[in-house]
Amino acid sequence: MQCPNCGAEIVNNKCDYCDTKISNYHSKNTPSIRPNYSNFSNSLAINGGNATGNIGQVNKLYDEEKFHAAQGHGYAAERANNLCDKATGHKAKIVGDNNALNGADRIVDGVMIQSKYCKTGKACINNCFQDGKFRYMVDGKPMQIEVPSDNYEEAIKAMEEKIKEGKMPGITNPNEAKNIIRKGHFTYSQAKNIAKAGTIESLSYDAANGIIISSSTFGITTIISLATNLWNGEDFEKSLKMATLSGLEVSGTAFVTTIISSQLEKAGLNYAMVESTEAIVKVLGPKASAVLVNAFRKSTQNGSNIHGVAAMKSAAKILRTNIITTGTTIVVLSFYDIIDILNGRISFKQLLLNFNQNVICKTSGSIGIIISGTIPGVGHIISIAISSAVTSTINLTNTFIMEKLVTSDAQQMIKVIQCELEKLSIDYLLNQSEIDIIQNNLAEIIDGNIIKQMYASKCREEYACNLLIPIIEKETGKRNRLEKINTDQISENLKVILEDIANTSNL
Repeated sequence: MQCPNCGAEIVNNKCDYCDTKISNYHSKNTPSIRPNYSNFSNSLAINGGNATGNIGQVNKLYDEEKFHAAQGHGYAAERANNLCDKATGHKAKIVGDNNALNGADRIVDGVMIQSKYCKTGKACINNCFQDGKFRYMVDGKPMQIEVPSDNYEEAIKAMEEKIKEGKMPGITNPNEAKNIIRKGHFTYSQAKNIAKAGTIESLSYDAANGIIISSSTFGITTIISLATNLWNGEDFEKSLKMATLSGLEVSGTAFVTTIISSQLEKAGLNYAMVESTEAIVKVLGPKASAVLVNAFRKSTQNGSNIHGVAAMKSAAKILRTNIITTGTTIVVLSFYDIIDILNGRISFKQLLLNFNQNVICKTSGSIGIIISGTIPGVGHIISIAISSAVTSTINLTNTFIMEKLVTSDAQQMIKVIQCELEKLSIDYLLNQSEIDIIQNNLAEIIDGNIIKQMYASKCREEYACNLLIPIIEKETGKRNRLEKINTDQISENLKVILEDIANTSNL
């Protein structure tokens, strides 16, 4: 019998996959084992965490495509300094993406900052003037000018000269230069290296961002998993353990994929996809592109709606960053499956099943983000919840369809275990109550690793017996021992039975 909720097998009046309880049903089959999937509750949590990680990674790559521009190291410096300020407890925010004329690049603790990362300190200051006038003013006062740490002293001297020349409105004291010039956290060379692939600075920057993104995914996954497991009636300690393990699993993947995908983009992978993504967007047209990009911008809290050519360009960038992020994640998630098939622990068919699940999981996450972004009045957290539900629904449907079409390694191994259990139940004279307990105990120990070991074993039937016999003997050892019966007792009972038969038959 199958669960009416998710289509999985029913075991002991309860679905082993989504925990739906079914009354008046008694299963005689060994529990279905799915080593690659969590139960439905944890599936929601993991998909919620994946959605958060996906949003963070795509948003990061989307912003960092600017690193390839002529002044890419300047954008890298903005984000690296912003990251450092946040890490040291300051309230920092990037605001320069709105491309406002002579606007600030960053705001730190309420202070407007314009970043100028040029080769020399003098060049940093000269770049702040146009037609002899200082460009960056706010409320009649100059913004702070952030310069490379190694050009700080030279920049102060250059600003002092500008003040002496009367080119700073309302400022006559050269000592004010120290209040205008802000020392960046990084040198000019470090900023350039952050924008490149394979450098220590670049890897460190991506790792720091990976920690932030993975922290978010850990929090979302853990909270959703804890809540859903408690709502399903699990005790607090077990729910907390399951939630923490799910959080670690998802956050670890997010951390690794953030670093790898970021390095791939810096190496120029995004530019290799410019033609193809722009061709796709051209087919979509400006209206569909606007829906796509504005849904993304809403989900990431990344600004107001855009339309026309700007929307098409942004949509192409989103496609590129999604492809890089999704592709990297699929490779990371499939890594251990590839190792398993090389070691003969899974079949090629199982590899394809797992790969299909990874692809569906990541692509459905993007679909969920877009769907949630098109719903009016939906906040960031609700968007993640909707994305999680959409992803889980698509994943469950895909799993159900694939398992109807293809028999997995787990299903094959379970059939072997079922067959051996039937043989052993005769050998050990097991009753139905004992079989039920043995099945429950078996379900407690069977996991993906055991399935893989069994698949790789030379004799799977022998492996199944070695797995079952200790469990069976532990249960049969609880049987009450028979008292010693002498031959006189047997003879007396036999005489009574035969006399009863004789009397009944009138013999």
